[in-house]
Amino acid sequence: MSRRIVHVVTNVGHYDDVRHPTGLWLSELTHAWAVFDGHGFEQTIVSPAGGLCPLEPRALRFPNDDRTARAWRAAPERMALLAHTQSPDEVDSADFDAIYFTGGHAGM
Repeated sequence: MSRRIVHVVTNVGHYDDVRHPTGLWLSELTHAWAVFDGHGFEQTIVSPAGGLCPLEPRALRFPNDDRTARAWRAAPERMALLAHTQSPDEVDSADFDAIYFTGGHAGM
C-alpha cells in the first residue's frame, strides 16, 4: 500500500495591498517534496481556495532560489501542480498519512 502525503500551500499573493507581493516560499515545498519522494510517498498539493499558488518573489532570487526550486520551476508538469491546486473540499484527509504545511500567508 502506498503512503500518501498532502502538502498545504498558500493562495495569498500579496500582503495588505498589491504593492507587497508574497506567496509560497518555493524551496519549503521542493525540499520536502524531494525527501518524501525519496521515501516513496504519493503526494498531493492543496491550498485554502484551490487554484493558483503564487510564489514569493524573494524566494526566487539568490541565495534562496536553490537547485531544487530551480528544477521545479524548469519542469512544466511541476509548475502546473501549483497553478491548479486542489481545494480542501476536493480531498479527504482520511486518505492521507500525513499533512505538511509549507510557509505562506493564509489570508487577510
